[in-house]
Parts: sequence; structure tokens; C-alpha cells
Amino acid sequence: MKTNNELAVARRKAVTAAGIGNFVEWFDFVLYAQFASIIALHFFPSDNPTTGLLATFAVFALGFFARPIGGVLFGHYGDKRGRKKALGAAVLMMSLATLAIGLTPAYSTIGLAAPILLIIWRLFQGLSAGGEYSGSSTFVIEYAPKGKRALFGSVNPIATALGIIGGASVGLLMTYALSPEQVHDWGWRVPFIIAGPLGLVGLYLRNRVEESPEFQQMQKQSKPVQHAPLVEAVKHAKKKMMIMFGWAAVNAIGFYLLTGYMITFMINNAGMARAEALTAFIVALSVFCVACLVAGWAIDRFGIQKIAIGSALLMAALVMPAFNMLSTGELSTAIIGLSLYGFSIGIISTLTPLLMVELFPVRIRYTASALSYNLAYALLGGTAPYIATTLVAQTGSNVSPGYYVAAITLVGLCVVLAGFYSDRAAKPAVQPSV
Repeated sequence: MKTNNELAVARRKAVTAAGIGNFVEWFDFVLYAQFASIIALHFFPSDNPTTGLLATFAVFALGFFARPIGGVLFGHYGDKRGRKKALGAAVLMMSLATLAIGLTPAYSTIGLAAPILLIIWRLFQGLSAGGEYSGSSTFVIEYAPKGKRALFGSVNPIATALGIIGGASVGLLMTYALSPEQVHDWGWRVPFIIAGPLGLVGLYLRNRVEESPEFQQMQKQSKPVQHAPLVEAVKHAKKKMMIMFGWAAVNAIGFYLLTGYMITFMINNAGMARAEALTAFIVALSVFCVACLVAGWAIDRFGIQKIAIGSALLMAALVMPAFNMLSTGELSTAIIGLSLYGFSIGIISTLTPLLMVELFPVRIRYTASALSYNLAYALLGGTAPYIATTLVAQTGSNVSPGYYVAAITLVGLCVVLAGFYSDRAAKPAVQPSV
């Protein structure tokens, strides 16, 4: 039995390992979206810029379709052998795939092999991301003290945002340090190449922590029999997986429009300079981090259901004003609009990791949450930039993606509430952890 001091040290190590691992994963994963317009020119050359950009976002979406497979593979391993080992493998795979993107020659050099290799690296990124978020959320919240599970869970969306800010900051630094021609020719590759050393740091830290207390307790109490987490999850947790899917759908479309589309939107549709767009983006993600901390405290205090309803309605109400402000092309207005959007997404994103843990028993937790979460992200997160680009191109309206976000948010909320009220067994699991 650990002393209180030993347990506090173990918790700090767990939070650090989960946070830095998430930072590395999403520093790597979202670099692709931040340089989408440049990648389109190098890997999908076309006389029509929109065609090339759509092809680039289609490959972005393809990485998401690999996520459910990654979720099942890493979830199976994490539920049977431990969260720590699965998370170490995930961060290493992501970093190597991202490094490979930065080193892959362009279409002008190796022809059709260039986009084929790009697709392969994105698939590996998708497999890794499919195992990362659910696993690290499970790991850190299983370490949380009573009454602070949501607050501990907020570490993951904050670390994710900080990783994206890190990637955007590198991009912003290069924008100021290099000429546009240099950024286009080779500068865009630098953040991808940085991924290699960062991945080794994440792997080192994750190898130094112990398994989560809840997983260790399950191992002590359970007989060493073989079990199939995926089969058990589908058989015994279908309704709770539907709740997870519904909320993850809301989170997916909102978060990946923010991180995978808004920079391109501000540059291509609103006519902003890349440096201005990156500045607005970094400020909005900083607001997102603040919202996560506030949401963590509020969820532990008031419970999941109240905060879920309030945050979804807030998101639906703010998304249209946000797109209107972004469309002006003015930096100050764009910062306000994107920050409002980021604040609402921050609350939604803090609910997601807690649901992953509270809805499912330890035995199938990693697998059940990873599958339902990543299915939603594959269908709605990865396709969000593509659909948004298509909507703007077809309607001629810069604010048309906002209607799509509001509709999915309200539908997702209805799915979650229907699950809450139709499955009485789920109610005790989603009460505040006090």
C-alpha cells in the first residue's frame, strides 16, 4: 500500500506522462492540417487550387478512417496487457509516421509514389491516434483522486491543444524567419522532422510510470483467464457505446473544424495572411485550455449531464456568429470569433475523456471507449474539413459550415440524452465523482 506522498508522486508522473504524450501525438497529427494548402501543391498538383486542397483533405480524412482500427488494436492490448505499454507504442508510431511525411519527396520528384507514401504515413498516424486519446484518458483518470476525475481528465484536451499550439508556433516562427518561397519549398517540412526527437521524449516518460491503480487492482482480483474485450464491449455495453459515440460526434466535428480547417479558412476564404491566421488560432487554443480547466472544476461540482446540455447549446448558439466574425478577414474580429468557438469546444472536449472512463468497467474500458470514440471521429471528425470546404465551394457562403456544425451538435446531444434516459443502468455511472 502506497503512502499518500508516494501516491501523489505517482499521480504527478502519470499526469506528466499522459500530458506530454498527448502533446507529442497532436503536435504531430495536426501539422498536416496546418500546412494543407502547401502540401496540396507538393503532393496533389492541379490547375484548380480547390481540387488539390480537396485531395489533401481527403487524405486527412483517410487517416481518421484508420482510427477505429487503431482503437481496437491498441484497446485490446491495453485492456489485456496494460495501458502503459499500449501508450508507449502509440506515441512511437505517431512520431515515426510524422517524421516520414517530412522526409517524403514531392510529386515533382518521385511522381505518383509521393501521394501513395503520404497516404501510407497518414494511415499509420490514424492507427496511432486511434489508440492514444482513449488510452491516455483512461490512464490519467484511473489515477485521479475522488472528486477530481474531470479535473484530471482535463489534462488530455489541454495537452492536445498545447501540442497543436506548439505546431502552430513553429509554423508562425518559420513564417517570420523565412520568406514565403522558403516556407513553400522546404520550411514546411521542419515541424514534421522535429517529431522524431519529441516522440523519443514521450516514449521515455511513459516507460517510467507505473500502471494505473485501477488496472493493477483488476489484475489482482481477476483470474488470469483469456477474454476478448471487443466481444465483451459489443455484447454488454452497446447503449453506453452509443452515448459515447453521440458525444464524440459533437466533439469531433467541432474540434477538427477548429484545428483542421480554420487556418485554411482564414487564409483562403477570409484573405488573411498566414501569420495573422496562426496568431488568431494560437489565441483561440489558449482560450480552449482555460475553458478545459473551468469545465473540469464545473463537471466535478455539478455533474456530467448538466454541463453536457449547457455546452452543446452554447456551441450551437456561438458557431454562426463565430464564422461571421472570421469571414471579415480582420485580425481582432477573427480572434474574438475563434476564441468564442474555442471556449465552447473546450467545455465539450473536457466531458469526453470523463465519459470514456465513467461509462465502462475497467475490463473493457480502453476498447469500448476507443471504438465508439474513434468511429465518431472517423465519420465526422476527419471529414469535417472536406465537407466544410465543399459547402463553401457549392454555396458560395463562408458561413455555411456553421449550419452543419450546429445541426450535428444538436443531433449528437439528442443521441446522448436518449441514451441517458433509456438506459437506467447508465445513470449511476455518469453522476459527479464526489
